[in-house]
Amino acid sequence: MKKTKQSIIKDYILDQLKSGELKKGDRILSENKLAEFFSVSRQTVRKAIYDLEKEGYLVTRRGSGTYVKSMRKDKENIGILTQSLTDYIFPFIVMGAEETLKNTKFNSFIGNAKNDPVVERETLERWMDLGLKGMIVDPVVSATKQANVTLLKEISEQIPTVIINSDLNIPYAGTLVLNDYECGSFAAKKFIELGHKRVAVIYKAVHKAANERANGFIDTINEHKQILLYELPFHGQETSDEVFNLIMSLLSLPKNNLPTAIFCSNDLVAMQVIMAAKKLNLDIPNDISLIGFDDADFAQALEISTFRHPKQQFGEKAAQMLLKMIEENNNGKPEKIVEKAEFIERNSLIQKK
Repeated sequence: MKKTKQSIIKDYILDQLKSGELKKGDRILSENKLAEFFSVSRQTVRKAIYDLEKEGYLVTRRGSGTYVKSMRKDKENIGILTQSLTDYIFPFIVMGAEETLKNTKFNSFIGNAKNDPVVERETLERWMDLGLKGMIVDPVVSATKQANVTLLKEISEQIPTVIINSDLNIPYAGTLVLNDYECGSFAAKKFIELGHKRVAVIYKAVHKAANERANGFIDTINEHKQILLYELPFHGQETSDEVFNLIMSLLSLPKNNLPTAIFCSNDLVAMQVIMAAKKLNLDIPNDISLIGFDDADFAQALEISTFRHPKQQFGEKAAQMLLKMIEENNNGKPEKIVEKAEFIERNSLIQKK
């Protein structure tokens, strides 16, 4: 990756520190001499010096010059903060990011927000105090007022930041998401193609990606007035009693009102549908066709038709985006990348007779 002039000046001063050519208390070259040496503007030199001051290496004394403050070695750590660290697709995302970072000069801090915005905020604030070089964040409750959007905006203005799985419209942050809306629309068209007249969508309303998937589904279904739509948003965890009871209520409707096809915002919800259907002696797909999202590790065993989240490759891509932003010193325009999720059709779909 091509280095900016600003980063070249920074590396030059850091190399002088590491080699011992500059020692603590020494005065560095003036802005004018550095600008002349590198054939750049004084503004570019000032930005490089300002960065090194923020990182604790230099101190500027008005009317005197800029001096070496510290000889400490920059730890050059990167933070990777996920909604949940130990389950579902999240460990694979972290694995992908770490795989990309392992051959670089950066170490990674791994954080678990535990699906709690308070834990997420505390982790982000602690990491900022540690002086991390950049962050990858998969934000929790991203579709609610409890989301840490303001904090993430402040962080992205100070260090390179990549937001994944939710588009929060933060100007200085890179964004990596899936084509969630289009996937929801595709699921609706699939059910229509199979002749289903009563359909349902069950989704986690606190998560922006889940909302996008649901919106794509709902908008497409609403274009067909003859189709009955049940919309079931929820706010708790996918595996909670709240969600299971919600699904049980839906599947306990009289047979002539029962949806014959259900789209779930992720595979955890689809698994709950399968469990509820089994309890009520309903068959997947003969009674209910089913589509999930993410292609979790259990989806194939349960024969769930689903959209494949690229998981590990997603983490790799996020890390690549962040490295590019660090190399450009956050001066380049942040990228917004929308990856396409592949549809995997299995034995959870059937043509409605």
